[in-house]
Amino acid sequence: MAYDIVIKNGTVVDGTGRPPYRADVAVQGDRIAAVGKCTDSAKRTINAEGHLVTPGFVDIHTHLDAQICWDPIVSSSCWHGVTSVVMGNCGVTFAPCRPQDRDYLAHLMESVEDIPAATIMAGMQWNWETYGEYLKALDGLPKGVNVGGLVGHCAVRYWAMGRESLENNLNPRVTAKEETP
Repeated sequence: MAYDIVIKNGTVVDGTGRPPYRADVAVQGDRIAAVGKCTDSAKRTINAEGHLVTPGFVDIHTHLDAQICWDPIVSSSCWHGVTSVVMGNCGVTFAPCRPQDRDYLAHLMESVEDIPAATIMAGMQWNWETYGEYLKALDGLPKGVNVGGLVGHCAVRYWAMGRESLENNLNPRVTAKEETP
């Protein structure tokens, strides 16, 4: 059988907890077809001598929600072997979002990631309001990684409560001039 890719002579760390082992990895289409000693031909052969061969890593805590719009490979995550990312962490995401609230969410992300809000505003299409529409917009983007998302509580609170969601008054019976005991 002729494989699409054979990665030869690498040290495989397969994620099962098993100790690393030397093996070849054959790829056919988008699937691993064989692991072990591969003697079949391939359209492309990669010599992984001295390198680790691993499954893709999943980064469950990212703030790539804006960057994915202009950097489909979400560098530098992919450079580190990350193949799947979860966005919307720390309560920060861009949906749900009314058009008049975009600037607030862009500034919120700026405070977390130090990406200027103006860059976020210019780099995103903002062609959604609901979270479902946001996911559909993400689906339409070219991507070099798998993307999943969390519904950020900051966006949900702002969607539901507007500016009132930013108040620190946890006791509705206490006015801003009073102090809580």
